[in-house]
Amino acid sequence: MATTLLDRDNFTINSSAWKVKEDTGIINGKKVSIKIKISPEWDIWEYVSGVPAAYIGQQLFTYGAALRETQKLGKSLPEDQSALEVIIASMPGDTDIQKYKNYLTKAGIQFTGCFSSWSHIFDDLWKRSYYRLADGSRLALNPTTRSVAKRDDTMGYSVSFDT
Repeated sequence: MATTLLDRDNFTINSSAWKVKEDTGIINGKKVSIKIKISPEWDIWEYVSGVPAAYIGQQLFTYGAALRETQKLGKSLPEDQSALEVIIASMPGDTDIQKYKNYLTKAGIQFTGCFSSWSHIFDDLWKRSYYRLADGSRLALNPTTRSVAKRDDTMGYSVSFDT
């Protein structure tokens, strides 16, 4: 199934039995206390409190968790950003940045950040959204630019599909 990243809701799984714990997030360069749920495998994280209401329930997946959970539903991660680029090109606007901003608005992208396995902090909250790609790399979206970066299996990123 091709992915367009045009969903209003990111992929999530049932977390009702997960443990809640206190953790740290970074918002505008400042550390804040947040609560998260963490999967029994310690590879999926969910925002519980300390973040805006729209972010509650958003989940971040390691590469292995994203593959495991999407395969259970017969879905696959997007191969690359090419489908997204086609969507952006079709948006109204005279320049690429205008088209990109129109895409962000239409898709309702929320900048949910990531779980940094290096610092063990929920980082880039309200600044960027990161999405898992099939090869383990990630697509980063922020208010003005987008990019793809190398594979990092242990970072926690969002997952999104066609509806």
